[in-house]
Amino acid sequence: MSTVTRRRLLDQIELNDHEKKNLQILDTIRKKGPIARAEISRLIGLNIVTVTSYIDQYIKKGVIKEVGIDVSSGGRKPTLVDLNPSAVFLIGVGLNLVEMIAVLCNLKGEVVFKVKRERPMQAGEALVMSMVSLVEELIKQSKVDTGKVHGIGIGIPGIFNRDTHSVRWPVGLLEEDLSISVSIHGIFEERFGIPTIVDNDANVAVFGEDWYSKGLDVQNVIYLYSGNGIGFMINGQIYRGANGCAGEWLFDSNMDNPLPAAIEAFKAGDWSMDMGIVLQARLLQKDNPASKIYRGMKGDNEKITLKIIAQAAETGDALAIKILQEAGSRLGHRAAFLINLFNPEIIIVGGGIEAAGAAFFDALREKVKQSAIPEATEKLRVVPSQLGENGVPLGAAALVAQNYFIHA
Repeated sequence: MSTVTRRRLLDQIELNDHEKKNLQILDTIRKKGPIARAEISRLIGLNIVTVTSYIDQYIKKGVIKEVGIDVSSGGRKPTLVDLNPSAVFLIGVGLNLVEMIAVLCNLKGEVVFKVKRERPMQAGEALVMSMVSLVEELIKQSKVDTGKVHGIGIGIPGIFNRDTHSVRWPVGLLEEDLSISVSIHGIFEERFGIPTIVDNDANVAVFGEDWYSKGLDVQNVIYLYSGNGIGFMINGQIYRGANGCAGEWLFDSNMDNPLPAAIEAFKAGDWSMDMGIVLQARLLQKDNPASKIYRGMKGDNEKITLKIIAQAAETGDALAIKILQEAGSRLGHRAAFLINLFNPEIIIVGGGIEAAGAAFFDALREKVKQSAIPEATEKLRVVPSQLGENGVPLGAAALVAQNYFIHA
C-alpha cells in the first residue's frame, strides 16, 4: 500500500470516479447480497450497463461470484451476485490497556481465527513488538497463506497523530510516559510484507460498528468508548479532526481540572474501561458485606469484575444497581453535551462498558433525556456495541476491507 493510499483512507481524500464506483458497487453487494445487478443499479443510481461492466471485472478477479437465480415476475430470471468471502483475508488488531486481540477475517467480516493475550505494560517499540508477536501467533496458528492477506489494520488507544504516525499517552497514566514515536505501520510492513493501516481505537470501533453491525443504517454516529474516548462518524465518514486526535478525553464538564483527576482515578485502579464501576464496588465492600457482588470473594475484592456486578444487578442486588445507575448517569451527563453539539442519530456505547447491563443503560438514557435538548433526542437511539470485545480489531479489519473495495 502506498503512502498516498494510506492517507486517502485515513483522511477521506476525495476518491476518483473509478474508486467511487468500486466502493459503491461492492459495498452495496456487501450489505445487500445476494443481489441482482438491476437492483444494484437502482440502489446506487448507476446505469445497468456500467454496473454490469464492473461486476464482470470483479467476477474475473474473484472478488465476487454468481450464487443463484432470483425470482422473476416475467422474462429472464436475474442472476444473483455476492462477495466471495475467501477472495482475500484481513487481519485486525485491537490494543487497549488490558489486553491485545488479533482476528483473521474473510472478506465478509466473519472471524476465521482469533488470538488474545494480556497486554504487557511496555512502552515504545517494545509494545509494538508485542503486537507484532501477537500477529505472528495468529498467522502461525491459523495457517493462513499470507499472500492472500490484503492488509493489517491496527486500532490503538491514545492520542494518534496521523502526520507522524506516533501515539502518545499523557504523562502520568503509567509509571513512565508511554509514547510510541516509532512508525508502527512501518514495523509491521517490514516484518510481514503486508500493507498496514493504523488508527485510534475509538475511530476504528465506530467504523466497525457501521461496517459490520446489523440494522444501524445511519450516517451520524457517536461511539462512547470505555467512557472516555469518542469515535465520531459524520455523514458516513469517520471524523478525525485536523491531525487525527479528535475525540480524546471525554471529561465531566463540572470538573475544573479534569486531566489530573483522570490520572489519579487511573492510578487508583480505574482503568477507564469501566468508568470506575469496579473500583467503587471494591471501596464499598466493608459497608455492604451482604451484597451479592461479594459472594465467593472470600475477602479478595480484586476478583470483582464488571460482569459480576452486572449479574448481581440482574438479580435485584441494591448496591450493584445503585453503582451501575450512578455510572450510567455520569456517562449520560457527558453524552448530553455531545448530543446537543452534534445531534447524532445514534449513540453506541462500547469498549467494555457495554457489559454493564440494563440498570446502567436505563440510567444513561434517562440522564440523556433529562440533560439534552428535546429536539436532539426525539429520534436518538442509545445502544450497546454489537461487536463487543471484537469491536476494535474488527473495525481495524473493516478499514482494510474498505481499502480493498476502493482498489478492486
